[in-house]
Amino acid sequence: MELHGRPDGEHKLFFILSGEHDSLPAAEVRAIIESEGLKYQPLSENYRFLSLTADPIALRLVSERSLMYDQCGILLAECNPELQEIERTVKSQPLEDLAKNSETFAVRSARIGGVTRAISRVNLERDIGSVIKKSVPRLRVKLRGPDLTFVCILHESKFLFGLSGFKKPSGLMAPRRPRKRPVFHPSTMPPKIARCMVNLSRAKPGSNFLDPFCGIGGILIEAAVIGCNVAGIDASRRALRGARKNLRYFNLEALGYVNADARTPPIEEVDAMATDPPYGRGSSTMGVKMATLIREFLAQASRLLRKDGHLCIAMPAEVDIERYAHEGGLIVKEQYLVRVHRSLTRRFTVLQSNWECL
Repeated sequence: MELHGRPDGEHKLFFILSGEHDSLPAAEVRAIIESEGLKYQPLSENYRFLSLTADPIALRLVSERSLMYDQCGILLAECNPELQEIERTVKSQPLEDLAKNSETFAVRSARIGGVTRAISRVNLERDIGSVIKKSVPRLRVKLRGPDLTFVCILHESKFLFGLSGFKKPSGLMAPRRPRKRPVFHPSTMPPKIARCMVNLSRAKPGSNFLDPFCGIGGILIEAAVIGCNVAGIDASRRALRGARKNLRYFNLEALGYVNADARTPPIEEVDAMATDPPYGRGSSTMGVKMATLIREFLAQASRLLRKDGHLCIAMPAEVDIERYAHEGGLIVKEQYLVRVHRSLTRRFTVLQSNWECL
């Protein structure tokens, strides 16, 4: 997105999140920004909203890789949620400069957290549209496909005014749902969670990505979609055949599908890993105790990851992943609990290589 009348460098950015989990969507956004080595300063965060200061290129990166955001853009101003003050705040913005080379606009609104119910969103969009039209008379209102979309956000007893940069298209995940694939397994993660794990691993386009317990390829698919060079390891030849078939169904290719034990991987180094190891009734650990499998795998993971590389691993909450990681020379960077159903809560743990321990 172009920003007219604004200096280069960092801006205040906003991300309206999908909100299905209290912390994963915001964590995914931060991880995507970090994967490119960009600096950011957090401003505000809850399960539906994140604001931070960063280079606006972060908006494009998030729009290309995240499935847990709804909309993102530049945060222009904020004030108390009183209509007269809102109108004054909008009028004070460099609207003519922001609208340079644009002919049409729309105003959209969002209420986050059930606050400021006294203000009608419909009336707010109408009133702010009138302010913008008076300030830049040449602009025409266009509700579908406008050149500019201004966003009014009612959040935490504040009014936030922004310029939308990207919006997630509807139906993006539907074609890749597990039951739509040629090979299905009941333990396969849904695309949104698999993509989140890939992003939490700080993978990025062009990086070498490995899933050491790849199964039928659910995580590999999401890593390949964002442009990673992917490879999968699994102890089951049948699962690997399923992974190859599933990736090819979406016209995706892998560097390789390796039939091997993840505890003795025939691979030298990768940039990032994300994996959902076997556990529970629907999966097989090939006769190895789960604790043994994870402990011995993590000992190898620290050697597989390049310096400062990351691994995102999903395990039942009761597994002592911190101890196994420490024994294997890995640093626990962040953790998130995700309730799957009554008898299973997953812990998503992001581990970082610690070469000083090797």
